[in-house]
Amino acid sequence: MAKSSSFTGELIHFGAIRLRVTGSGNLQSTLESLDEVSSASLSDVAMQSTTDREPLVLANFISQRGFLKLETTEINETFFISKLVIFVRPVATGYPQ
Repeated sequence: MAKSSSFTGELIHFGAIRLRVTGSGNLQSTLESLDEVSSASLSDVAMQSTTDREPLVLANFISQRGFLKLETTEINETFFISKLVIFVRPVATGYPQ
């Protein structure tokens, strides 16, 4: 049986992401709307092989739905994410008609 969705078209504000990440290099993050119509590049996270911190990366992105893209671009850069929290809140019931 298909899972029912409670999505009603409201606009969502993506305010920040917090992640527990280890690795080497810089982790680049981008918030994007569906079909990649609009996007917001977030601050890079400098990774370490061991750390006791969970960086909070601020964002300011509003869309009905969205996804987070995490990537590295240099050779031999690696990352391991063990925790990811995305802070969101509804800001409007929909686009003006």
